[in-house]
This record gives sequence, structure tokens and C-alpha cells, in this order.
Amino acid sequence: MDSSHNSLRNRLQSRVCTGIFSKTLDSAFVEAAGHAGLDFIIFDTEHGPADWATLHNHVRAARLTGMASVVRVRGLDVHAIGAALDTGADGVQVPNITTHAQAAEAVAAARFHPEGQRGVCRFVRAAQFGGSEKTAYFAAENQKLLILQVEGLEGVKNIDSILAVPGFDVIFVGPYDLSQSAGNPGDVDGPKLRALIERIAEAARSAGKTLGIFCDTSAALARYRQAGVPYLAYSVDVSLFREALSNLQQGE
Repeated sequence: MDSSHNSLRNRLQSRVCTGIFSKTLDSAFVEAAGHAGLDFIIFDTEHGPADWATLHNHVRAARLTGMASVVRVRGLDVHAIGAALDTGADGVQVPNITTHAQAAEAVAAARFHPEGQRGVCRFVRAAQFGGSEKTAYFAAENQKLLILQVEGLEGVKNIDSILAVPGFDVIFVGPYDLSQSAGNPGDVDGPKLRALIERIAEAARSAGKTLGIFCDTSAALARYRQAGVPYLAYSVDVSLFREALSNLQQGE
């Protein structure tokens, strides 16, 4: 049983791990990201166009390079959470968690008994299409990363009760949706957003949970690295490609 998800889990306990969001339909770009040395990549089905067949190929490409793969599902959908893990991805990320009950539902969908009630099928890529020994497969799958996103004022209000739910690994801040919820869409670096993010960060530290966040500027990336945010997602592959070409055209 491949243990790259365990490797990322271990690395998150000791250092900052850097990854990107991905909206590409070309698995060669995923492979290139892995060869660049990224710790992880998040395949975005909430705002991206990839279908399940494409995701399977993306997961293969990431695994080829030793880069951990995470699938962000569109929402709190128990079937999508299970399907994401069935691809063989190393983790699943669930957006817009606002309550203790929602966090518990996400955990139940991502874990097999006794930790949850994930739908069981051994004949999937994650189980080597039936080739994995049953006990080992179920145990390994329950060690995969589960990332819950908080990206609204209700989630911030309920952050302590969300963090009290056992069975997930990372609490992830979505600054853009949080800025909209706070009444300032797109203002992801102002004092109001910084205060909300710090509230989540303090709660995560107190609960012993790993913190994650998205950022899309070099200044924010440097600040969060210096702060030691372990699960740090920077920008999006297609945007980074566009930016590199723009800089090339401008002679930078």
C-alpha cells in the first residue's frame, strides 16, 4: 500500500508544506508540478472543469512524481467525498463547513467503520481494483488526509465546536469566500480579514489542529511561511502559467 499520504501527514507536523490548486485538464501539467518539488496539489472540482476520469489520470500523474494529491469536492456530498478517495488520492478537501454537525458528517463520509460510514467498494483504484488485502486497505484509507474549509462568518462563529470534531486533519481558511461573507469581497489582506484569520488560527492551535490557508500573492506567501502555516496552498496552476507568460512577454 502506497504511503505518500502518510508522508504528507508526517511532514505537516514538522514543516510548511507548499502546494497549488489545479484546474487543468492536462495531466502533464500535474506531472510537471510534481517534478518542480511541490508537496501537494489540490484538484479543484468546486470551481474547476475536471471530470472523474480526468481526476483518475491526475492522481496517477501526481503519484508518479511522489507529490501528494488532494481532491476538493464541490460541497458536503457524501458520495463525492467517497468517490474522491476511491481515485487513490491522498486526501479530500470539503468546502464551506459552518457547523459541528457538518464537520461530523464530512468525517463520517471520509472514514470507514469504526471512524465513519464511508461507502465500501474494494474494486476501485484506491484498493488496486480489488488487489489490496481488505484489512490493510481499510486501515490505510482511514489515515488519508481530510481537510475541512471554513470560509464564512458562521463557520468562524462556530470554529471551536467544528474543531472539537475528531477525525479530520486540517482546518483550511478560504479567504476569498470569507471576505465576501464579511462584506468586503476580494479584500483578503485587510485588517478585518486578518483578524478573522487569526481567530481561526488561534482556535486551531488551541485544539491541536493543523492550519491551512490559500493565498495568491508573493507577500502573503512569505508572511504565511514565516508564520509557519503547515498546509499552504498558493494560487492556481492555470493562473501561474498565465502569469509566467505575461512576465515573459513583458521581459521580466
